[in-house]
Amino acid sequence: MVNTETYKINPVDLGEKLDQSCNIDIKKKKKKSNKKKTATVTPLPPYYEQALAAYPVKLNNSKAKGRHAVAQTNLQEGITLCQEQATAFVVRLEYLDQQCHVCLSDLKQKMMCSDCKKVFYCSQDCLEKDNDLHVLVCGPIAQTEAIGQATDVDADLLRLMTILMARKYLDTQKQDNKEGVIQPTPYWCVEDLISHRDNAEPAFIKVLTEASQRLLMEMPKTIQFSVDEMVTLACRINSNAHGLGDNQSRNTDVALGLFPLGALFFNHGCNPNTAFIGLSNGQLAFRTIRPVSKDEELIVSYIDIYSDRDERRQELLLSKHFWCKCKRCTSPIEKSVDRFLQGVVCTQCKDDVYVVPATSVEHLLKGDRNLYLEQGSFKCAKCESEIPCDQVRGPLENANKAYMLGMSAIRQERNYRRGAEKLEQITKCNNNRGGDLHALNAFRLNSLIPLMNCKRHNSDLKGAIEVNKSIIAMMEQYAIEGTLPANSSEISDFWQNLGELISAMANQTKGRSFVLEKKWLKEARTAFSHALKIRTVVFGENHPKTKHIEKSITALTSLL
Repeated sequence: MVNTETYKINPVDLGEKLDQSCNIDIKKKKKKSNKKKTATVTPLPPYYEQALAAYPVKLNNSKAKGRHAVAQTNLQEGITLCQEQATAFVVRLEYLDQQCHVCLSDLKQKMMCSDCKKVFYCSQDCLEKDNDLHVLVCGPIAQTEAIGQATDVDADLLRLMTILMARKYLDTQKQDNKEGVIQPTPYWCVEDLISHRDNAEPAFIKVLTEASQRLLMEMPKTIQFSVDEMVTLACRINSNAHGLGDNQSRNTDVALGLFPLGALFFNHGCNPNTAFIGLSNGQLAFRTIRPVSKDEELIVSYIDIYSDRDERRQELLLSKHFWCKCKRCTSPIEKSVDRFLQGVVCTQCKDDVYVVPATSVEHLLKGDRNLYLEQGSFKCAKCESEIPCDQVRGPLENANKAYMLGMSAIRQERNYRRGAEKLEQITKCNNNRGGDLHALNAFRLNSLIPLMNCKRHNSDLKGAIEVNKSIIAMMEQYAIEGTLPANSSEISDFWQNLGELISAMANQTKGRSFVLEKKWLKEARTAFSHALKIRTVVFGENHPKTKHIEKSITALTSLL
């Protein structure tokens, strides 16, 4: 079942420094443009190009874009651009005894470290592979949960900090590198990552300092950093870490790692041509999800691309500390798919929406949005008829209220019927009736996902199937309207989920109607086939998630 939870990063006070860095002084810009540019760009260390020499990628470093990767030649979808072994990674606390801490495979048998009781292995081989590292971190790892609880610092962050500190020490020791085995990216590359420490909330730095002091007392001297270095390292992790997904499509990350090559060269864009995927053994791969032209920048998305422009930019400001200037975010909003994401259908032409202008960085930093700042009227993108701002805000506020009531019923009351009733008020589409939410409004998509699970919980499989189909239809329409990716792990997850729902429906009809059972089985196989096609592009043919779909198709085929 697809996870309905939305994980938000807590807002932080970015301070005056970020405010100034995101503002553009037009007068100063014009004045500077007349001067001869004398600033130089630091050449990239040879290691980076050597590390990616086997891939069709060219690394650049420019004043305008900084470090970034571009396609070396025209590329088709499904091409691997980089495969990196984490400098360090940790299994998340929630899955501590479910995944091997070396190869990340599901634990069928558990071999636990008897000293710290926080590390598990699937085999003697994995245990021996981890011996040099774990002997350095066993003591402090045992205390990370207690220190985290006492200081209100995430225990996973403390564990990853500890392992990275040990990795730096191990990099100074002579090690036998086995031929054909991808080696961890060296620790010195971590120090090339931006920490954004100056933008962190003072309260966070304070508790992190206390946690670092406590953790330091548990560490062997060989791997110790200064407290100040530990705090900076933690900020680097917060700004640059990648999650590693599970093998069973639980739609969640089971591990967290630091991958300097990926973080340094694959930048963010809200309309990505590349996706990153977790592999076994703590590796991360970057793959094209659509055709890419020669010299085109290779970009990934750090956030939900189905959020509206203001929400995306605000999340990136708060979590990654930059103002998004990707092509999607800088294109005229009246011509962008973004207008639909918070759009209300025009009451005159009924063919388009009233455009809510994108909010400036100054107002987003303060938590304000143009939806509420504007006091006059909003204009239709097509016929240019105008309507008072309040008449656009009204439907959006009603949708937000219904959504909050629905989610409250689900999460707090466990009342799935009441939750479904509230969410259905948002998801019912009246063929773009004037004054109603547009069919691609983000409120609809955000409501459809928990609604689908409500219906399944209420044993309404047919209802859940129809909602799942609506989710896929919306995502496909986003790809048509805004050329957003048609291949993504999220879309493949919904196709897989649809196949599972339809398979459950076929099982219900088993023994009662042979014709219906066959019909449902064929439809389920079709859904899984769609999932397989997308997974092959995004994850590759040999990824466990792709193989999982193949097994489902084989099982259904044997029943037909």
